[in-house]
Amino acid sequence: MGNSELIHADWPYVLDLLPGDLDESAASKLALVRRREVDCAASLLRLALCYGFCDCSLRQTAAQAGLIGLGNLSDVAVLNRLRNAADWLGHLVLRFLQERGLAHEVPGLQVRIVDATTICEPGSTGTDWRLHLELDLAQLCITGAELTGPEAGESFLRHAAAPGQVFLGDRGYAHREGVASILDQGADVVLRLNWQNFPLETTGGRPVDLVTCAEALRPGEVGDFDVQFRCGQAQYPGRLLILRKTPAAAQQAQQQIRHEATRKGRKPDARSLRAAHFIYLFVTLPRDRLPALQGFELYRLRWQIEIVFKRLKSLLCLDHLRAKDPALARAYLYAKILGALLVEELSCSALAFFPWGYRLFPATHLSLALAQDAS
Repeated sequence: MGNSELIHADWPYVLDLLPGDLDESAASKLALVRRREVDCAASLLRLALCYGFCDCSLRQTAAQAGLIGLGNLSDVAVLNRLRNAADWLGHLVLRFLQERGLAHEVPGLQVRIVDATTICEPGSTGTDWRLHLELDLAQLCITGAELTGPEAGESFLRHAAAPGQVFLGDRGYAHREGVASILDQGADVVLRLNWQNFPLETTGGRPVDLVTCAEALRPGEVGDFDVQFRCGQAQYPGRLLILRKTPAAAQQAQQQIRHEATRKGRKPDARSLRAAHFIYLFVTLPRDRLPALQGFELYRLRWQIEIVFKRLKSLLCLDHLRAKDPALARAYLYAKILGALLVEELSCSALAFFPWGYRLFPATHLSLALAQDAS
């Protein structure tokens, strides 16, 4: 599906996927104040998708508006309407995800992978925006998205949890307050640790030295220790899993440590170099639900969210931010995210498409008919 098809041939199907109160929500978010030319929320959304998802310039968006019958707009008129629509577009992203069930009950582990990526404005040399995503591992679909400024770091505090869910996070999420917030909501975590940034204790309350625990393991042995951590006055139990890396992987990690130390003008930490031989995980699931080796296999699947980021950046040019104006940049990014969600939904529902609008007979009857024909 080409990006432009979303606002042209596929537009009737797109509208069917969106909330039915577009005009009411646009009015409440002050996205539609003046209704000249762009007289309804659907037209405003089409304009936003043309600019953000189809990656048109303001002048090209104005030209497209005339071609598809939205009205005769100047690039300045498009700019003003999109700036006012930023909050509303963010609201639509959230509504779209909520209506598809953020906490849908499914058998087994309901795994949510969380991560964030940075986005830069034109000519910028640093981080200007940060996109936080949550991915349902079973469906490989985005179940949460939040756009923040550069000051907002990675944290589990940004994610709502439900009992039965398991949150996968890398070392950027190893903060006790965030992990405690997930556990307080009845969910579990599988979290990668650095050796020094997440203080753990034995069940008796003594500090745990991760490097010493790791080096005490025999070659080929997987460590699985009962531990706990403190957050405020509360104690949270869990397990510390340790696995030795291959020599090549350990050497690569040590090279990164030395490179980072050289860049900052200091000597590499000796304990960090020792810890680079191991991978540390903190998990809160019991052993009968997640054995140690399966814990590492589950964490390995965290790379699925990296693939989502690569797809958004390579196919949808998410990291190619046109705007420097903050409100316009937010409108651009939210339109890009909403467009990606719509394409994902249209692609997944392609097999359930009926040109006449309804199913003629149950799918089981169809499968039986095909089996009879084959025989």
